Amino acid sequence: MGKFIDLFSLSVYRESLGIDPELRKSLSSIILDNEARTPAAADQESAWLGDTAGHEFLFQEDAFEPLFDVIGVSVRRYLNELGLDADRLQLYFQRSWATVSRAGQRIFEHAHVQSHLSFAYYLQKPADGGGIYFSVAEHPNELAPELFTSTKEGLGILTATNDRTINRKYVETVEDEILIFPSKTLHSTAPNMTDQPRISISADIVLALKDSRGHETLMPAIEHWRPF
Repeated sequence: MGKFIDLFSLSVYRESLGIDPELRKSLSSIILDNEARTPAAADQESAWLGDTAGHEFLFQEDAFEPLFDVIGVSVRRYLNELGLDADRLQLYFQRSWATVSRAGQRIFEHAHVQSHLSFAYYLQKPADGGGIYFSVAEHPNELAPELFTSTKEGLGILTATNDRTINRKYVETVEDEILIFPSKTLHSTAPNMTDQPRISISADIVLALKDSRGHETLMPAIEHWRPF
């Protein structure tokens, strides 16, 4: 009898940040105020996205500085536990925004291909507020395009759904929790099944080398770049 050798996996880092409830309440109020001042999306299924509504640099706002200080520590912890020396890297918050998902709303599948790392921090997360899905466009074991999909499962061709035969995994999240993952990872959210808004904060992060001598790959420090 043969056996499988499982070689690859996606590692998503999760951590509770311990942010003071009063601070979370204050930041939630700011975000909901921004939402109220921005016209609602035409698609009623789609969550409100702060980046497309003109609020894409939350890390520049004084009120959010304590939160991003804690997030920075968490990101460095993720890198170190992954096996990287974070002290050799210069990290940049490239863009950051909030999302508000009301009853029945969700975020459709996408990736952040312009950056290296991304995260989702759950500032306000009601029970049954909906978690997050992570997907792979091409599963390493997928023998033919779209073979490992729910459609093929419904047609009876795909009879076993496990890590070897599924291209999407669900993660339930809780309030005050951060999830950190490679930006290239496809992800989406489940609909909010409550009357309370689900509020999350996301950011894209870019990594550069502090000292690029001897390195052929990875970005050199931005101060060496020349604009034109």
